[in-house]
Amino acid sequence: MTGRGPAQDAQGAEGAEAGRVVETVAAGGAGAPVGAAAPRTSRRRKVITSLIAVFALLVAAAVFFVYRSVPDHRTAFLVDASVPVPASAARRGADFAAVAGAVGSAAQNSGEGDALSLRRFGGDCGAPGNTSQIVGSGTGQGREIADSVRRLTPGGQATLGSGIAAVIQDFDGLYPFRGEKSNRILVVTSSGRDACTSDQRAVLREAHDKAKSAGLELEFRFVGYKVPAGERADLSRLAAAVGAPAPRFASTSAALAPVLRKLMLPKEYEARKVTVPSTPGAPETSARPEHPFTVGLFTGWAVNVTGTPVRCAAATNATTDRECRFTMREGDRITLRAAVSGPNPNPMGDLAEQNNPYYRAHKTPYWYGCDEGPRSRTCTITMTRQRVETSKRWADGASSPTGMAASRLLACVTTEETSVLTLARTCAALTGSEAPPEPEITYADGSTQ
Repeated sequence: MTGRGPAQDAQGAEGAEAGRVVETVAAGGAGAPVGAAAPRTSRRRKVITSLIAVFALLVAAAVFFVYRSVPDHRTAFLVDASVPVPASAARRGADFAAVAGAVGSAAQNSGEGDALSLRRFGGDCGAPGNTSQIVGSGTGQGREIADSVRRLTPGGQATLGSGIAAVIQDFDGLYPFRGEKSNRILVVTSSGRDACTSDQRAVLREAHDKAKSAGLELEFRFVGYKVPAGERADLSRLAAAVGAPAPRFASTSAALAPVLRKLMLPKEYEARKVTVPSTPGAPETSARPEHPFTVGLFTGWAVNVTGTPVRCAAATNATTDRECRFTMREGDRITLRAAVSGPNPNPMGDLAEQNNPYYRAHKTPYWYGCDEGPRSRTCTITMTRQRVETSKRWADGASSPTGMAASRLLACVTTEETSVLTLARTCAALTGSEAPPEPEITYADGSTQ
C-alpha cells in the first residue's frame, strides 16, 4: 500500500475545511460555525413573536375598554344656582329645593348605562368661579348628582353665558367619552338673561358659535322654572340660537319634575318607531304595517324601564307620566326590563319596617301582557298578527278572559305592595291576565294569619 505524503495530508485538510465553509455559508452563517448561528436566530424570533403577542393583547384590551366605556347617551345638567332679585329669600329656600329635587329625580331615573354630569352657574361677573363642574361625566352617578345638587348653596348673579360656554367645553376632548347615540345638555334655569351684560345678542352669538364649533351634535333642552314673564322671550331666543326646541316653562314644583323626566328620554312627547331586528322570515319593513304600543308603569314605586329604544321612568307616587307610547312593525321584537327603587310608596311602610322585624316590602317588578305570560320578570314583546287580532277581539270585553275591555297592544309593569295592589290588579285586567295573588302579610309576632 502506498502511504500518503505530507503534501497529500495538507491538501486533504484544506478540502475538509473548504467543505465546512461551504456548509456554513449555505446555512446562512457567513463563515461562523453552523451550530452557533441557528440558536441565536431562533431565540431572536421567539422574543420578537412574544413582543408582538403582548402588544396585540394590550391593543385588544384597550379596544375592549373603550367599547365598554362609551355610553349610548351622555347628559350634562346645567343648573342655575344664582339668586335673582327681588326673589332672593325664596330662591335660597323652597324654590331652589324644588329645582334640586327635580334634577335629582331625573338623574336617578336615567338609564343605568347613561353618562351624567352636573355643572352649576351663578356668581360674580367675570369671576372664574361663576360656573363650575360639580360632578364629572360618568355612568352610575344618578345618586351622586342627586346628593350634590341638594348640597349647592345658591348665590350671586345669573352668569348664564359663562355656564353655556363652559358646559359645551365639557364635551371637548377624547375623554370622558361622548355618547354614541346622543349628547344632551339640559339647562334648568330661573333666569332668561345673562345678568352680566346688557347685550343679550352677544350671549346668543357666543352660544351659537360655541355649539357650532363643538365638533359633535349637541342637543340642548331648556327648562325655565319661575322665569319672570319679561325674560321668557330671551330664553326662547337663546334656545333657538343653539338649535334647541322651545323651552319648557314650569311655575310649580309639581310641574317641574315630570318635565325634566320627559326631557331625559331620547325623543320626548312623541311616539317613536321601534327600529329593531325583525324575526327570521319577516317580510320587508316597507311591507309590514305599524301598530301603536303602550308601556304602563302601574306601581307606586319609582320605576325605570329600559330596552332599546324604549325608556320610561316615573318617581315614587307620581300620578302623571306613567306610560310611554311608540310604534312597532309586525315582526319586530323587543325585550324590556324594569328597575324599582326609591322610597316606599306605602305611607305606613317605614313605620312597619321599624316596628316589625318580619316586614318585607313587596317591590319586585312583575310584567303583564308579555310573550312570557303574567308575572314575568322580563318582558318580550313580539308584534305578531295574532297579537293584533286578539287585541281587536278583546276591545269590547266580550271575549276577554277578564270580562272587560283589554288589549294585547299594552304591557305594564307592576309590584304587589299591599298599598298599591289595586294597580297590580288593574294592570292584569287591562292586559287580559289573571289577577295577582294576595300578598302574604307577616305580622310583628312572625305569624301570617
